[in-house]
Amino acid sequence: MKRKLLSVAAFLLMTNSVIQAQTTIFDKGSSWSYDDKGVQLADQWKDPGFDISGWLSGNGPLGYGDPVTTTITKPLNTAYFTKDFTVNLADLTETVELGVMRDDGILVFLNGVEVVRDNMPAGTITYATLSSTTIDGANESVYNVFSIPKANFVQGTNRISIELHNRGASSSDLRMDAYLKNTTPPVVIPPDTSCNDGNHISCFTSIVPTAQTSKLIIPIQHKFQLILKEGDSYTEGGGFVGGQNDFTGYVAKKISGAPSSTDGYLSVNHETNPGGVTMAEINFNATTKLWELTKSRAVDFSSASLVQTIRNCSGGVTPWGTIVTSEESVAGNDTNGDGYKDYGWLVEIDPATAQVISKNTNGTKGKLWQMGIMNHENVVINDAGTTAYYGEDGGTHMVYKFVMDTPNDLSSGNLYVLKLDQGLTNGDPVATTAVWIQVPNKTQADQNNTASLAESLGGTKFNGIEDVEISPLDGKIYFTAKGLDKVYRLKDNGTTASEVEVFVGGGSTVYNLYTADGVKTEAWGDGNDNLTFDELGNLWVLQDGGKNYIWVIAPDHTQANPKVKLFASMPAGSEPTGLTFTPDHKFGFFSIQHPGSGIDTDVDATGNTIDYKGKSATIVIALKQNLGGGSLGTIDHTINNVVVSPNPTYGIVNINTENLKNLNVTAYNMLGQIVYKKSFAETNAVLELDFTTQLQFSNMLILNIEADGFQKTVKLLKK
Repeated sequence: MKRKLLSVAAFLLMTNSVIQAQTTIFDKGSSWSYDDKGVQLADQWKDPGFDISGWLSGNGPLGYGDPVTTTITKPLNTAYFTKDFTVNLADLTETVELGVMRDDGILVFLNGVEVVRDNMPAGTITYATLSSTTIDGANESVYNVFSIPKANFVQGTNRISIELHNRGASSSDLRMDAYLKNTTPPVVIPPDTSCNDGNHISCFTSIVPTAQTSKLIIPIQHKFQLILKEGDSYTEGGGFVGGQNDFTGYVAKKISGAPSSTDGYLSVNHETNPGGVTMAEINFNATTKLWELTKSRAVDFSSASLVQTIRNCSGGVTPWGTIVTSEESVAGNDTNGDGYKDYGWLVEIDPATAQVISKNTNGTKGKLWQMGIMNHENVVINDAGTTAYYGEDGGTHMVYKFVMDTPNDLSSGNLYVLKLDQGLTNGDPVATTAVWIQVPNKTQADQNNTASLAESLGGTKFNGIEDVEISPLDGKIYFTAKGLDKVYRLKDNGTTASEVEVFVGGGSTVYNLYTADGVKTEAWGDGNDNLTFDELGNLWVLQDGGKNYIWVIAPDHTQANPKVKLFASMPAGSEPTGLTFTPDHKFGFFSIQHPGSGIDTDVDATGNTIDYKGKSATIVIALKQNLGGGSLGTIDHTINNVVVSPNPTYGIVNINTENLKNLNVTAYNMLGQIVYKKSFAETNAVLELDFTTQLQFSNMLILNIEADGFQKTVKLLKK
């Protein structure tokens, strides 16, 4: 059965909800004038011109019996409170939020006009009138929210008056406090086009921003499974999986001529000295919904003509099904005397044989000399197999393009460096145009001196080019500049480039995130590392600095109209590296590099406890319904049978929970805030829940009901 998961953020959007940002006119705990003489006041007591100079004053909460700041006379049927405050009408929005803590009933007047009546009967109210009900328990401390139209305010001084009524003169408590907030224009939850069917890997609710914790944090809609980790024994050739797991590349095997999303090779770089690459063969078991590792071995770099590799950082997957691994360090020595510096190159690998396939002119194994020597990070190749883009992290800090002489052949071609027409100011392009300047690369001397040649030609330095990728939607080139905390994009026109701009980021740039705990804000931070596009055009950004997050940026995002989500936070001490998708984009593979030795064990989609303390690990992620069997699989007979009733309700609802295990119920108000959250390890067939309190302050709640193998979102209406 196909299950549709709907994020709370998307559900609130469908119900036309907004998230309010607010500023304060007067706050909780402010000063009030009050009358506690226990007698009926003249009707004029609430008018702006009424003389209150003889009244007592004190800070809220005011009352008796419950914790208060200012204690008034007791017992009382009714107490009177008033306050003058100043507003500039030009600064007020169309409605203003009044929050009142009241025990028990209130009438609120603004400039002599009644604007709120709560927990009080209709008709004429006198000193002797009692509240409609008793407010007790936790409800005594709740600030009840009301909206007052801007038209009720006047320019300059305004007077707010609150008449507080007890349930009875013999009641043991009476209490009042209030605040007034000027509501700014709403921040509307943006549509999430990737979540239309709830079955795409980019369909999730952002995690709550956090410093690194002792565990991997991913959205509640997803699961992960450990594939391999540092120190695991290879199944072939002897030895062990290396450390510092970095770039991960999935290469699909061809099944009946089509690329498979369930059977392929997984290549994992090791950013060590000497470097290395693990080549694993993996397949997805449709019965258990788990990935299986059937073979693992080290890529062979033993040929004397190769010397070895060093700090295999990022890399790329070619359209013709090979892996390119990148050496991030440059070394000036020439150990084998072939005339080439030993390290600082790109190397092409056949995943099926775990052998280097790039060749020297004499037929020996070699590196991709014409692509140049530098502190290589990654490489991306267009679908036509004609052009490669890559960047340098260190050295020149520049962006390069390699145009192949023959499609699908990286051994020869022309090399270019990007030069912005008017450079950068504070990390921003001054103009939107650039040129590609050819860099000599045909002789051995030129190939050994890429950096100095590119600098002499005036290529633009961006400071830490960590990754370059191509959008599947518009074909634009996107690249990171870690030192500038930004992701850029441009349109490649051949010898020139246009539409050069900052796409996302800037260390201090703050984005709104719509999380399960409501709207949160988070600064972009630093350390932009790997980039990956999914087929919908979402850009996944992995950071190796700041808080070591994984972000997801919608294709229609702009800095003026942000559409940003937060996918993951790495365990303490680690960073996310690489990210590669299966062709159907149901599964993504990435590595957790150098986690601390003090992180916790975890439970992955197998249901088993896993331990990668202090060891780099490579994992796969997917939506819950796509990964993991047993209790994590779909329960096909419950998804349509779980009913919340009655709905609409006065507060008490029943949820039939038969066949549900490890049940979690979360209720959100229309501000996206959690107002109820409870877990049930075991339940009866029918679970009774009380939302009376929550529905006092909202006409609708959003219930998110989750259990093993089950998720449902329900709109609960107030009767």
